[in-house]
Amino acid sequence: MVYIIIFITIAAALGPLLSVLPSKHQRAVADFRERARKAGVLVQLREPKNIPARLQRASDESLVCYSRRLDVAIRGLESELWVRSKVGWESRSGDPVSAVITAVTEHIEVIFLSDEDIQVFWDERGGEDAYTQVEKLIESGVAGSLKAD
Repeated sequence: MVYIIIFITIAAALGPLLSVLPSKHQRAVADFRERARKAGVLVQLREPKNIPARLQRASDESLVCYSRRLDVAIRGLESELWVRSKVGWESRSGDPVSAVITAVTEHIEVIFLSDEDIQVFWDERGGEDAYTQVEKLIESGVAGSLKAD
């Protein structure tokens, strides 16, 4: 009987402590953000702005912005916005979407290439494969190779 009371007391004390430990998904997100910061990528908890009405996103999920400044050598490119809509990827300009963009995971929903930086908005799901695709997209944007040929 004494052992049962001791066990219940210990369980009552440890229960709340265990509930504050991060989940597997929370640890993965923290790892993605830390790796991104080490690679020079700015992580911001914000939604994409100025998406034209005709380019409605495929979902209403909250997105996180991973962005990086472009190299000085390729600055001055014409801005472009790509949005994953219900019919697939579409660009603000109406130009064809490059194969690099059409091949990305469904967790990436908006890509914005300005004359100064590239911004990739995604839901931070999809695990390591999705994060790797975000990294590759950012590198492609920094290299100036996102636009269709």
